[in-house]
This record gives sequence, structure tokens and C-alpha cells, in this order.
Amino acid sequence: MFRVMVVAPQTQCCEWVAECLREQPDLAYVGCETSLGDALSAVTVLKPHVVLLDLDSADWSGRAVLHEFRKQWPKQPAVIVLSHLGDDDAVGEANHLGADYYMVKPVRSDVLVRRIRQIAAMANGASFSAANAVDSIRDKAVEYFQRIGMPSHLKGYRYLIEAMVLVVPDHSLTSQVTKKLYPLIAERFETTPIRVERAIRNAIEITWERGDITQVNQLFSYVDENRGKPTNSAFIAGMADIISLDLS
Repeated sequence: MFRVMVVAPQTQCCEWVAECLREQPDLAYVGCETSLGDALSAVTVLKPHVVLLDLDSADWSGRAVLHEFRKQWPKQPAVIVLSHLGDDDAVGEANHLGADYYMVKPVRSDVLVRRIRQIAAMANGASFSAANAVDSIRDKAVEYFQRIGMPSHLKGYRYLIEAMVLVVPDHSLTSQVTKKLYPLIAERFETTPIRVERAIRNAIEITWERGDITQVNQLFSYVDENRGKPTNSAFIAGMADIISLDLS
């Protein structure tokens, strides 16, 4: 899971970002700071993967914040700048000071979320194309989970989306669900493999009981009706196959 912190002169920006990230399973909003000193201290404690830096205010030196950030942390966390200024000089100055990405306001929430994911993944060693591929897998997983009526507030829903991100590029993980997949998901969400397994099982059970049974039967026609819902591993493997075919 990527941790996101906001540094802004006013809390409105923070509140907006917090709302944008509220239901994103892989992005955690970890806080907001409105002063340089507090921001520097918070980065040390919270260790965000991405900092969103708002440059817009008459009495706020966002550029000084960016300069100090890069002085202390040359590469990480990644910094995404938000500003109403979109001219070449403003963008060039921010890039020169060490911004990883520059976004001109107003910014759509879905675009912001996508850029945070891409920049965080790239800062973590992924290529731009790999970051885009992860976005595509995630979008498809959300699409199918919504179709079958899986409640998005469940922890298992979030864990299953991460499972798709891991399994679609590497189907060998479907035969190592307990030994490798659960621990990988647990590490990303800072929990335990046992909790991951239980939460996924719960999400599948609830979906089979309360979801769209027509869509469930269409997508999982191979499931034995006498046995009911599929096992965790069968669901993960089946959904990964469906997503892989869609993206091929």
C-alpha cells in the first residue's frame, strides 16, 4: 500500500485529497501539514511514498518547501506538485527543484488517483509502462467485482484487487496462494497472511450470498453447485484468467 501525505497552505486541499483516496484500496491518506517545519517532521515519521504539494497561496512559499524536501530527501518520497499556474516557467522551475510530476488545477479526482499510483510505482522501481499495466489490471478487477456485487467496503475486496495485480502478471502465484500470495498482500497492507485469507474468504462468501447471482454464474460457471462458493484460490485463479483474457 502506498502512503500519501499532503502539504498545503490550507486544509481544503487536504480534505479533497482525503476524500479522493477514501475508497482506494492501495492508497492510504496519512495526513496533512500546513507548515514547512511540521511537514519535514511528518515525512520523517510517516514515511510517505508520495507527497502532494500545493504551491498556490500568496503567503505560502511552496517552492521553498520543495527545495527543502529535495535537500533532505533527494529521491524519495516522490513529490507531485499541484498549482493553478501552467506556464512553462512555472513547470520548469518546479521540475528543476525536484518535482516528480506537475498537475495544473483543477484536477479531476480520478486523474489524481491514477497519477499518484503511477508516480508511486515508478518511485518504487516500476517503469511507466508497468505502472500503466497495473492500473489496467486494477480497473478491470474493480469492474468485475462491481458486476458480481462484491461490497467495496470489505477488506477482502481490497485484498482481492491486490491479488489480481500480483497474479495476472504471474500466474504461478495461483499455486502458491498460502506460501507466497497471502504474505505478499499482507506485507503491502501491513497485516498478517491469516487475516488476508479470512478477509478474502469472507468477501467471497458475502458475494455468493448477496451478490448478483446471474453475473456470478456467468463468470464462475465451472463452480460445482453442490459445493457452493469457490475456494479462495479457485476464485483468484478464475478471476485472474478472466482479466488476463480481457487485457490480452
